[in-house]
Amino acid sequence: MERTTDRATILVVDDDLLHRELVRAALADMCAVVEADCADAALRAVQRHAVDLVVLDVVMPGDSGIEACRAIKALTNGRVPVLFVSALQDREHRLAGLSAGADDFLTKPFDRTELRLRVDMFLRLRAQARTIREQLDALQRLDALKDDLASLLIHDLKHPLAGVFAWLAIARSSAPPEIADDLDQALSAAARVRDAINDLLQIRAFEQGRLVPVSKDLALHELVADVVSTHQGVAQGREVTLAVQTTPTTFAGDAQLLRRALDNLLANAIKYAPVASTIDVVVRHDGADVVIEVCDRGPGVPVDRRADLFTKFGALDPASLRTRRGFGLGLYLVQLVAEAHGGRTGVRDRPQGGAIFEIVVPATSAAG
Repeated sequence: MERTTDRATILVVDDDLLHRELVRAALADMCAVVEADCADAALRAVQRHAVDLVVLDVVMPGDSGIEACRAIKALTNGRVPVLFVSALQDREHRLAGLSAGADDFLTKPFDRTELRLRVDMFLRLRAQARTIREQLDALQRLDALKDDLASLLIHDLKHPLAGVFAWLAIARSSAPPEIADDLDQALSAAARVRDAINDLLQIRAFEQGRLVPVSKDLALHELVADVVSTHQGVAQGREVTLAVQTTPTTFAGDAQLLRRALDNLLANAIKYAPVASTIDVVVRHDGADVVIEVCDRGPGVPVDRRADLFTKFGALDPASLRTRRGFGLGLYLVQLVAEAHGGRTGVRDRPQGGAIFEIVVPATSAAG
């Protein structure tokens, strides 16, 4: 298609030359006008020009305006509006026009002012639709660039980080007592970076449909106890107690994904737990569901922000030091893992203060 002018282009289709001239005279100062005297010529014009609006007669030799409207809508994926201008006013023709995709009707002889007002409305809507499409295209390009940048960052971070781990481990193995704690802190910080990279990798795989849970029967209570044990050192360093309340529960799920989700919930709870408080990790049955709860005594989550907490980059108001903030991509990954198992996540107030974060999954294959 070619656009020979920056002005909007209207295609006027009518076998009556006088009518075409009248429409042109009424609209010439508003837009460029292209003419066609039959349906075939109209389709050729639509293919040749970047048409913004079609002003179409109903009764013409050969294919009618109804058939022309249907063909134009199919050719333009319905994006170009069609305004019927016809002497026919009966209900049958209007219904036929609407069925073919017509956007509006005017009656011959038309009122010049009314024609200009309706054309102006359609051209403004058309301009807005074009702007929206351009913005969507720009967002898609930006999203593709973001994915490419994320891939490059992940690739460039993984290998240097492995080297950092290796050198820190070597240094820690022979470190004198006075710097051992410092090296442990460095290893812990490097582990957090590694976990963030792994979260990003798994989230990208989920979003692209490449990560499908591999469900196998697993002892959920043992998995939870094992995950809790890996966080005991960090919790003790913050003078926080981790307590586990589980019953033997066999569940069909992806152990690696569930472990990562519980890791994130525990890290979040420890981060906000007050000194000398207890975090309870509970596995229980609730009807047809299995529920994993992480219950802390940290700041609660306002009711109107709870849904946001599990969205991508969801966070609470960082300006308030008394309000729990988001946990980066961690809680979003928890949500994706729960959904991949046919379940959901949630957060609610804990009695006597704190919050309870939970993963709820169907207990189809669970036995308590």
